[in-house]
Amino acid sequence: MKNYSQDIMDYALSHPQFGLHELYSYLDKEGNKDISHKTVSWYLTKLIESGKLQRVAHGKYDIGAKQQFLITPTDEQFSLNEELKQKWPFANFCIYNGSVISPLQHHLSANNITYIETERDAVTAVFNHLRDEGKTAYLRPTRELIYNYIDLSQPSIFVKPLITESPVQECSGILVPTLEKLLVDLQKDKDFFYLQEAEGVNIFQNALSLYSINESRLLRYASRRGIRKEIKTIIQTINSHD
Repeated sequence: MKNYSQDIMDYALSHPQFGLHELYSYLDKEGNKDISHKTVSWYLTKLIESGKLQRVAHGKYDIGAKQQFLITPTDEQFSLNEELKQKWPFANFCIYNGSVISPLQHHLSANNITYIETERDAVTAVFNHLRDEGKTAYLRPTRELIYNYIDLSQPSIFVKPLITESPVQECSGILVPTLEKLLVDLQKDKDFFYLQEAEGVNIFQNALSLYSINESRLLRYASRRGIRKEIKTIIQTINSHD
């Protein structure tokens, strides 16, 4: 029996996050008309077990060698987290710096903002505390405010609501966003207006090519933010150009 592993890996290298039916159609066009869906599934399972592929969603597969997107908190973020936890020990705080977006960008733009996301009923209190402590902080800044008055390259703090069931991860005791959360927020939040439209597609394309992405998690969070259709369209557009 022919070994189809190499044919599958050749397809995977040029088609990020491919589906079983797409792969089957490709193999059929390449002259493998005798192959069954069951055989393709068997080879996919073996490639996953060997670490060459990974299952990123139901019926979706990707190259297994991609790196994980990880955010390492800075000393400033550790200090902020400790300060806020002392005042609101039962609140959750997702804290990160805008510089983490740089690896995803096509047109690099400086972002030195520290983002603090917390429960809606604590957002205003956290903002007032930071201002009382002499920190340059903004509460849910609008596009107009940022465009006219805020230099994103200069250190300041944006305080925003943390969406319930956001896909976050803990790093050394601090909650930081997963790549899936970051990608959706960049498309949805008004303070990321400069990273949307064409640049937003570029960011998605870079993320898909460089990092491992859990599509189920991505779309589930996109649904919570009301932009599932838009995110699916971006992914389909990128895949159609490959």
